[in-house]
Amino acid sequence: MVNFSIELDAGFESYFKKEIEKEVSLRLKSSINAITESIEIALQTLVKGRLHEAPEVDSLASGELRYQFGLVDGASRISNIIDMWAESIEVRYVSGFGKLGGISISMGDNDYSKALSMPEAEFTTEDGTSLEWLRWLLLEGDTRIVNNYRFQSGRRGRAGGGIMVSRQNSSWGVPSQFAGTDSNNFATRALESMQDEIDVIVRREITKVV
Repeated sequence: MVNFSIELDAGFESYFKKEIEKEVSLRLKSSINAITESIEIALQTLVKGRLHEAPEVDSLASGELRYQFGLVDGASRISNIIDMWAESIEVRYVSGFGKLGGISISMGDNDYSKALSMPEAEFTTEDGTSLEWLRWLLLEGDTRIVNNYRFQSGRRGRAGGGIMVSRQNSSWGVPSQFAGTDSNNFATRALESMQDEIDVIVRREITKVV
């Protein structure tokens, strides 16, 4: 039996770590465009899925919000808005984040201005009244929007399911279960628990290269 031992040079551990970080950095930089593109596509798919699962989106397509807003084409309107939000996601590599750099993820409509400026965000009634249904849903909360009217279900309206009827001392606003504000609306509620899934996507795409 032969006994032997290995003794590493002083400083080898530090040198080895530095070389590994250097190699990882080189691989990341050479493939970073492909990595960020893959992360971006995966996040867009995730965001679309989460938003389409929101009860408000289902209601706009074929439920109470469709009837109360009078949206005959609610499904296509909200689908186009969700597509815009998803496509506004941008993933970039930032070299200044730590030794190896980092990933920056941003959404290009943080203040909802792009969505609210889309033609799908409002429509004009037969009498020329502009109805800003998306702003009401996202931002107005429990504000009473229409005075001296209430929604009466069961009667045939523009979108089916009911109509607005005149009634003194009544008022109408977005149904409370759907009402939203700038920091708490159907979009923020749908996306607020995505952090773990985002981490998984980023790690998965980086691991493919490194």
